[in-house]
This record gives sequence, C-alpha cells and structure tokens, in this order.
Amino acid sequence: MSKNILTDFVQDYIEEINPEPTGELKRLEEEALGKNIPIITPEIGQFLSLLIDIHRPERILELGTATGYSTAWLAKDNDCEIVTIELKEREAKVARKNFKELGLEDRVELLVGDAVEVMDELEEKFDFIFIDAAKGQYVEFLKQSLKVVKEGGLIVADNILFKGMIANDDLMHPRYDTLTYRIREYIDEVMNHPELKSSILPLGDGLAISMKLGKEE
Repeated sequence: MSKNILTDFVQDYIEEINPEPTGELKRLEEEALGKNIPIITPEIGQFLSLLIDIHRPERILELGTATGYSTAWLAKDNDCEIVTIELKEREAKVARKNFKELGLEDRVELLVGDAVEVMDELEEKFDFIFIDAAKGQYVEFLKQSLKVVKEGGLIVADNILFKGMIANDDLMHPRYDTLTYRIREYIDEVMNHPELKSSILPLGDGLAISMKLGKEE
C-alpha cells in the first residue's frame, strides 16, 4: 500500500470519527461553505480547542478572521480574550454580526487591515497565535508573531502542507509555485529557528505548532 493511499485512509478515518459541529458552529460552517469562503476543518477546530484547554492562554491573536468560524472555535469553552485580524471589510462585517449573535463581542476585538501592518502596531503580547491568512505572507507573519508572542507561547499555522504540494513536487501546480516556496520557507524557519521548538502535524491540510522558548532554554 502506498503512503499516499494510507494517508488518504487515515484522513478519511479522522474525518469520520470527528464529531460534527453543532448549533452555532454548524451554522457558521454552512454559511461560509455556502459562500465558498475557506475555513478550517472541524478536526482542526477540535484540535485547536483541545490545545487551548491544555495550554490555557489568556490572550489569543488570530490572523485571518473571515466570517468568524475559526474564531468561534478558538473561543469555545473558555474565557480567553481574542484579537482577530481580517483584511477585508466585507468579511469583517459578517464576522462582527456573528460575534454579536454568539455573545462574543465583549471578549473578541476585530481589527481590519493588512495583518503585518496591524501587528506592527500591537502593544500587548499574546500567549497563543493562530495564523490562517494569506499563505504567501507566512514568513512575514512569523517575524511579527515572534515580537508579540510571550515566552512559552504557541504559534500555530494552518494549511502548512497545502494540498500535499509542500511535501511532493509532483503535486505542485504552476499557479501555486510562489506560495509553495514561501510556505516551505516558513517551515524551514520554524524548524530551525533558535527561539522556537516546532513540530508539523499532518492533520487537515497540515499544522505547524511552534513554542517560543524561554531565555534559559
């Protein structure tokens, strides 16, 4: 059995056993998919929620709000303060409406603009950063994230294997050449950065999880 076939079977199995979103999460999922807006998969949402339960951050920064679906997962079953950044005002408007309906408006701050520029203006630091914005800017997001994440804090990046193209040149498409090379650069940075301890997980479309090391480490 080839590795690709095995990987497909494993991914299908994970999707099958993972509980389906319910209630408002299900509504947000259907709303985004109905408008062809890319969102995280339920298994990624479940993993992020678990990771937050384990890590217990007080402040979370999210890059790439879209309609607020991933933000809802980040806020699930906790009382974290969340700052989320969205480039497009059109999607930010939908997210604001969803946050109000979810009762999250008091602890979710939505900022609109280019994430690199917005992050440069942030003064407070964060315990947990979730990156799911423009893939071609991941390296720039990482540079800014290292400035605002606390020691011991986590930086989590989604779509890090990008449809398998990152791991297999045979799957690459000319349309995504630049994006693929930049994600590979991101992986190289986090796996070799002296201030980070990182791991890549083949969950969903791939996650990179990095912890900022303390000075004594």
